[in-house]
Amino acid sequence: MGIERLANIEITDEDILWVEEMMGDGIHFDAARIEVIKNMNSVDVQAFPGSGKTTILVAKLAILAKKWPYNNAGICVLSHTNVAREEIENRLGNTEIGHRLLSYPHFIGTVHSFFDTYVALPWLKSKGYEINMIDTAHVTSLRWSYLPYNTRSYLEKQFKNEAICEYKNAVGAIDWDKNGTTKDLILSAIEKTQKLGYFTFNEMLLYAKKALEEWGEMSASIQSRFPILFIDEAQDTDTFQWSLLNNAFNSDEIKSIRQGFGDSNQAIYGNIYLEDITGNFPRDNALVLSESRRFDSAIANLANTVALSKEQMQGTDNLFTQREIRNTIFLFKKENATQVIDEFGKYVLEVFTDEELQVYAKEGIHVIGMVHDKKEETKEKQFPKGIYDYWEGYEAKKVNKRVIPKVLIEYFRNGIFEFHNTGEKSIQIEWICKGLRRLVNKSKSCNYIPATGNILNSFMKLLCDEQKSSFRVMLAELADNTGSISLNEWKEMVKLIVKILEMFDAKPNEAVKSFVKWSEQQEEVVEGGNMEKKILPNHYIYTDEETGRIVDMEFGSIHSVKGRTHLATLVLETYMRSHNIKSILKYLCGNEPKTKSCPEKKLKCQYVAMTRARALLCLAVPIDFVDETTRKQLKQLGWNIVFT
Repeated sequence: MGIERLANIEITDEDILWVEEMMGDGIHFDAARIEVIKNMNSVDVQAFPGSGKTTILVAKLAILAKKWPYNNAGICVLSHTNVAREEIENRLGNTEIGHRLLSYPHFIGTVHSFFDTYVALPWLKSKGYEINMIDTAHVTSLRWSYLPYNTRSYLEKQFKNEAICEYKNAVGAIDWDKNGTTKDLILSAIEKTQKLGYFTFNEMLLYAKKALEEWGEMSASIQSRFPILFIDEAQDTDTFQWSLLNNAFNSDEIKSIRQGFGDSNQAIYGNIYLEDITGNFPRDNALVLSESRRFDSAIANLANTVALSKEQMQGTDNLFTQREIRNTIFLFKKENATQVIDEFGKYVLEVFTDEELQVYAKEGIHVIGMVHDKKEETKEKQFPKGIYDYWEGYEAKKVNKRVIPKVLIEYFRNGIFEFHNTGEKSIQIEWICKGLRRLVNKSKSCNYIPATGNILNSFMKLLCDEQKSSFRVMLAELADNTGSISLNEWKEMVKLIVKILEMFDAKPNEAVKSFVKWSEQQEEVVEGGNMEKKILPNHYIYTDEETGRIVDMEFGSIHSVKGRTHLATLVLETYMRSHNIKSILKYLCGNEPKTKSCPEKKLKCQYVAMTRARALLCLAVPIDFVDETTRKQLKQLGWNIVFT
């Protein structure tokens, strides 16, 4: 049963009809989805790709916000991205319900921000610490600079860098097991900066753990403040974070409802080399949303071969089902690897009309692989190692830090790209701060905010305590966008940017207006047939020589497309310790080996990659990796085999 204090909140059929109408876009929830929305018990939801998980969660939140009886206790929604928040803003942003959800007493944010706000920061302040900066890259760099030159040189010879300058696994512990002067110097640098108020993101979680252990009453306080907790993308919560959540929302003293939403097959965040498998999600007796509304059973059946969950995903017939599109594996000779992209482009033009490509342009045609960042030359046995071995024009790092952006939006785009490339939100925020610094200085017509190594701290020194909190909130909102910024989105962001200007008594002059103007992200234009196409970074344009028709293909890592829907996807073979698709061929053939010889994360990455496409799924694999027996098995499962 649900928590006693929430027993009076009941979600009815009338509530379902109300939220369907309010959310619009022809949304209609079937019996399985209504069961999830109505459920007020502590239960998890195993939701397969394309099942509408986030939409269901937002609908449930809207109904709860409408009925919420408390003004000093709220709903807590945690995730590792801001997808849920963005969905609320898109669906409910202009409604009273949306404003309620996004403001006190409710909390919608990341796991890190929750434990910072409600656990680590109060505990640290009670111990006399000031908080000036929470940022991994800046803080570890600062600490590294505190070390003597000869110590840094010695550590570099031991293949250590500034990453060693933070606590790991526990407060007071570092990634250095030798006692002596070196260890003492590292610990001294960490302690010195912490006394000045500088912490890394991971250290804040370590202090949150310490606070929960020392303040036994904190769990009851948190559950009283948040009687219901939703965890979105729950499969990406690691062991340490689950431990924190279990301590904060103590399962031994059930005073709150906890529901996790996610897909156990898609847990791909974190270190790809490490297996961080936990039994925390989904819990027993989970509700299952097995029907995908993204693609039909043809793609669902192929993706099921690499799924780790016991439940099988089901597809749903769509506009493309009757066309009987052939999902294809391109088998290529290694010397012909660069021809694979054109073969895929040619096939896409055979399958889809120009009208369909235009209608689904926002979803697009994507070419993805697990390895995309070139760090060294590819050895013969590793080929093809990364996306760059198929198209030499691909650049994992598109941002040239030596080129100063001409307009503010380019700082935001650079930050978004760096976030996808590194996974570090701090680097994205750094780019935003660089742009805002130039903006304020243009308004003031002077070097009002100096260019320092700690750019965020440069802002903070000019603000009072109340303003600091507001500035952090607005900065976090500006960093919420991790995709392509549309014109309308930029207009809304500019409204927030103007408020930041006001905090520094700065006014929009002509220089400011010119700097914040909208700018398309483009490099060049290609014409083909009746179509004109702007080429964006890492977009490859295939042109059919006979007809002049073109298709735009966007390249990127598997991690960068998680949560997205494509019209068509090509998954490339890449190499990380071994060739990824080759290592899971038995699974792809529907023959799960008796002994698992490949890391589960390779299967999960492949599963994410194979569940993006709405209509066409393709793989590209060297012909040497697939013998005749394997080809026959793949054909029996529904794959079309094409030799390149």
